[in-house]
Amino acid sequence: MKTKLLPEALLAFESLARLGSFTAAAAELGCAKSHVSQLISQLESELSSVLLLRSTRRISLTESGHKLLPHAMSLRELLGQVRLDIEDTQQHIEGELLISTTPSMAQYVVGPLMAQFSKIQPKLRIRVDANSRFQDPITEGIDFCIRSGKVGDERLVGRLLGHSLDKLYAAPAYLNKAPPLRSPIDLAQHDILLSDDYQATRQWQLRNGNSSITVDLLPVLCSNNNPTLAMSAVAGYGIALLPEIVGDSYCRLGLLQALLPEWYEKPTPVYLVFAHRATMPRKYRALIDFIQPALQAHLAQNI
Repeated sequence: MKTKLLPEALLAFESLARLGSFTAAAAELGCAKSHVSQLISQLESELSSVLLLRSTRRISLTESGHKLLPHAMSLRELLGQVRLDIEDTQQHIEGELLISTTPSMAQYVVGPLMAQFSKIQPKLRIRVDANSRFQDPITEGIDFCIRSGKVGDERLVGRLLGHSLDKLYAAPAYLNKAPPLRSPIDLAQHDILLSDDYQATRQWQLRNGNSSITVDLLPVLCSNNNPTLAMSAVAGYGIALLPEIVGDSYCRLGLLQALLPEWYEKPTPVYLVFAHRATMPRKYRALIDFIQPALQAHLAQNI
């Protein structure tokens, strides 16, 4: 009798091998854990071979499992390609989009941009997840990540959007009663709102082109949260070094003022990150065409 391999069982095996747990595989496939276990048992029975070694802590592939995995992955990619090809025949761009980014990017830039994009593409269902942890688009089912500092690995595409700069900001109410601020050296005379990233040294290392200066600080408040520092600055309690996307948002509302704008710290690269695909769905291309120039306008270029 010829072996009959169910595509559903092969997809369950691929999901289980990739995610490493029955719970995660069941969640991805939208079924019960018991059904995933049943599919794997059927697959092992059809092939007359043990594919997985199960323990209380982990799942590992046998030699047969390792040989089967590339075929299961090819099936998953083939079915995904079929869906993409069908999507490209549709007139409308529709479906779901999940974007992950940092809390600051989500609050000050990405959230408003995605609300704008949803007006342009009303059939899309868009979710923005704000998460400080770097998330893997492949294993966590995320369509796009907008991340600072790094891309991830060779399975991912990373498009450089520009650089995020940290700059100095304070409220007009604070500046009206504070000493003059003509150069970074004058910061020693001011009330400082300090990010915890610098708490160990209590210094800012500012640069202006090829010039740089290290300023020793006596902060009145330390926090690891940019909105906390921004709102403390808005309340008139001192000068904060904030990402430009954060500080400029309050400047547009007249709540903060940029100080010594030619000086900055921490030029951090920002990437649009997504899983490599041979063919990209129309909804992905539409989002990239919209968000890439929009984010570039918010970020420094040629740093």
